[in-house]
Amino acid sequence: MDYVIHGAGGIGCVLAARLIGIDKSVAVIARGPHLEALRNNGLTLTGMTDSHQRVEAFGHPDEVDIDDDTVVMLTMKTNDTEAALDAAGARYDGLALICLQNGVHNERICAERGLNGYGAVVLCGGRILEPGKVVHTAGSRFDIGALPRGVDEVCERVVDDLVAAGLKGHTHEEIMAAKWAKLVRNLNNATLALTDLPIQVANRFEESRRFMADVTAEALDVLEAGGVELEPAGRRTPREEVARMREPGEFTHIEIPEDPEKLARPSTWQDLHFQRGQVEVEYFNGEIVRLGERLGIATPLNHTVMERCLAAAAAKELPGGETIESLRATAGVPA
Repeated sequence: MDYVIHGAGGIGCVLAARLIGIDKSVAVIARGPHLEALRNNGLTLTGMTDSHQRVEAFGHPDEVDIDDDTVVMLTMKTNDTEAALDAAGARYDGLALICLQNGVHNERICAERGLNGYGAVVLCGGRILEPGKVVHTAGSRFDIGALPRGVDEVCERVVDDLVAAGLKGHTHEEIMAAKWAKLVRNLNNATLALTDLPIQVANRFEESRRFMADVTAEALDVLEAGGVELEPAGRRTPREEVARMREPGEFTHIEIPEDPEKLARPSTWQDLHFQRGQVEVEYFNGEIVRLGERLGIATPLNHTVMERCLAAAAAKELPGGETIESLRATAGVPA
C-alpha cells in the first residue's frame, strides 16, 4: 500500500517517519514554511521517534501520484477538512480515506461527499517545534475501523503496516463509539490551552484536575441523555475516570519532565501558541453544547471553555490568558 498523508503536522509527520522507516511509499501534503523545510531539509523527529529522513512533500493533491491502492490519511484539523477535500476534487474518489483526526465530524464530511471514509482513534502526541522538525511527545496507539462499524481488509492491512512501523495499531469494530470516547478526553484541550498548563501539570494538581473532571462529567450527563455510545480505550470507563480525577491531593506519581520539549500539550495549545487564528473546539466542546441545547440540558462549563478559546484564537492571544478560577467564575460553577 502507498500512503498520502494530507495535513502533515505533528501526528502526520510521526506517521510519515515511521512508515518511511519500513520502506513504504509515503507522500505528505503540507503548507507554508513547514512544506518548504520538508522539501529542502527533510523531516527530523525527536522524542519517542528519533529519525531524519528525506520525504516526498507536496503542497497540493494534484502534485501527488495516486493509484487504486493508495490510502489517504487525513491528519489536518477538522477546521481544514472541507478545504482539503475541495482541493482534492475527484482525486480521492474510491480511495480509502482514514480520518486520523479528533472529533466525530470528519467522518460525517466524508459520508456527505460520498467518499470511502474510515474512522480512527489517535492516542499519540506530536507537535511541530519549527518547520521540518517535530517532537513525538507521547503515545503510539492508532485504532482503525470501517464506517459505520466493522473491520475490513483495508483496516487490517493498515494496522499491519503500523505495527511493522513500531506503532500500536489495532482494528476496532465500533470505531465511532471509540471516537466519541476520545472526544470526551479532548474536551479539556481548551482548558489546557487557555491556562497554559501542560497535561502532566494539569493532571498532577487537584484544582485543575477537579475542574477537568467537572467539564467531563457535564458532558457525560448530556451524552447519556442523548443515548450516545462510548467505547473507551483505557481500563476505566469515563465515569470511573471522573471519579479518579476528583480524588483529593496531589498526584505525586505523575512526573513533570524538566525538558520543556517533553511537556505534553494538546494541539489546541499549539494553535494559540502559534497564533493560527482558529481552534477546533467547536468540534469537541461544541458537540456537547449543541446536543445539550437540543435536549434542554445546560452546559455552562463546556460553553465557557469553548467560547473563551474561540475568542482567544480570534484575537490571537497566547496561552495563559485564563486561570482555573477565572473559568469557574465565568461559567458560574463553583468548585
